Amino acid sequence: MNQNRIFFLDNLRSAIILLVVVFHAALAYMIYAPEWWYVVDTKRVLAADIFVIWADIFIMPVMFFISGYFGIKSFAKRSQATFWKDKWKRIGFPWIFGAMVLAPHTAYLMLASRDIPMSFWDFYQNLFWGVAYQQSHYWYLGALMALYLLMTIVCIIYPELKEQKTASKPSGRFIFGLGILGAIGVGVVNSICSDGAWIHPLYLLVLQPTRVPLYLIYFALGIYAYRKQWFTQTGYSPCAKFWIPAFILMSIVYTTHKLLTQAIFQLSPADYLVLNATLHSFFCLASVFGLLSLFKVTFDYTTPMWATLSATSYPIYYVHQTIVQEMNWAVRPMDTNAFVKYAIVCVVSLTLCYLIGKFVLLKIPAFGPSKRKSINM
Repeated sequence: MNQNRIFFLDNLRSAIILLVVVFHAALAYMIYAPEWWYVVDTKRVLAADIFVIWADIFIMPVMFFISGYFGIKSFAKRSQATFWKDKWKRIGFPWIFGAMVLAPHTAYLMLASRDIPMSFWDFYQNLFWGVAYQQSHYWYLGALMALYLLMTIVCIIYPELKEQKTASKPSGRFIFGLGILGAIGVGVVNSICSDGAWIHPLYLLVLQPTRVPLYLIYFALGIYAYRKQWFTQTGYSPCAKFWIPAFILMSIVYTTHKLLTQAIFQLSPADYLVLNATLHSFFCLASVFGLLSLFKVTFDYTTPMWATLSATSYPIYYVHQTIVQEMNWAVRPMDTNAFVKYAIVCVVSLTLCYLIGKFVLLKIPAFGPSKRKSINM
């Protein structure tokens, strides 16, 4: 076993990507599904809303933290040219192909699932490059490329950013400050645009503005964690006895707030904005540290199953949205309840994603194992 490998981060990323699959499958069965969501079913349950509200907050911050941690680690050990050659092969070109070739078909399901008659070609010409433009889940790959570019620029200005420092523990003030900084970022952006809004500046990046501050914070935190040698024998690891209960508590508090606060207390828009931004940020904080501590304590090892999931996690992420939405569409006519439909979609989608990832995509250089035998997104 490679003692230098931080297995629990690989395993956490694999678990989060599996969660992404079942998360996206659930949106079709939400009572209050986003108006633009690809496939909406006639059978809907509140349980889907609760699950989506809960998972939506922390999935991407965890992913950006891991990407920041591995990203600076890779950048510090390689030349800029080698680093960027690898990133374009593994992320940049798959991002462009996915956004330009695969995403339009997924977006077209918005019309098909709502029985709006329009050919795909008419949709592509008249709507996709207008009000319906999006990059499906490939937006994450574009955001990663942008963050790696920002990291490169900062490292050129401050070369010491690539150097690891003496292992040290972050203070409580530092961690609390992350929560406050995130709350300010979410609140300020949310005062300008709604949480559900998406933008696509110059058709390059597709972003949810209210989430950008947290993505920046946790990507930077991943870099900070690498520099401060978190998770090493002498470095810091979040305390599971504190952070796991905090994660559970904030899960209950945040989901309850989203479902009931306005109905019960009828806060003013300004008061609700402040409360929502604060709970959003601190739930995100508790989630990231809680999941890091949980996987550090329980899954800091590898097995053939974990190794396979780690190797196929990126291929699964890449292909999953097309499969999930096609499955949501396929089971839509079934005369059964939402839970049965959702279970079918999840089981079939996870199986197909794994099989396509392992036996098809891993044979493509962009997705196959690198010389370092890891896929660092």
